[in-house]
Amino acid sequence: MKLVEFIALDSIFVDVDVDSKKNLFKLVSNVFAKDDLEESSKIIEKLNERERLGSTGVGNGIAIPHSKISLINKTKVLFLKLKSAIDFSAQDKKYVDLVFVILAPKNCQAEHLLVLSSISSFVKNKSFVQKLRKLKNSKEIYKFFGKPNEDWCVRDQTEGLQL
Repeated sequence: MKLVEFIALDSIFVDVDVDSKKNLFKLVSNVFAKDDLEESSKIIEKLNERERLGSTGVGNGIAIPHSKISLINKTKVLFLKLKSAIDFSAQDKKYVDLVFVILAPKNCQAEHLLVLSSISSFVKNKSFVQKLRKLKNSKEIYKFFGKPNEDWCVRDQTEGLQL
């Protein structure tokens, strides 16, 4: 599955200026919820709830915060390339500069896991992550996400990432 199948061009953000996970979640909730304060608060609450179960920082400067939310009816994914890395309490202790955020409807287990699995496969490939870090704008990133993914699960490049 190509990442462009669930990450739209307008869901890719580059040079995002946040200084903490808390402020990242505020920004993410505002993007997802637009002007709905109640929905925005619920998104922040659910993302924080998931983080309390264990960090979604998967290693190598990457985080995949994800949650199920009753207020939405379709899985939504954002990609954010941060201007400066932030602490995500990742097991490898590396600060995070690449973030994939997944919000799925409460009753949508299969799609949520498919999206999470596709992103996980992508980020396990160190050469893809290195290339992603070099890309400068959302159009370049979107085009890169559209490339065929047959080689995403390269065994010798998967060490150190945990979900």
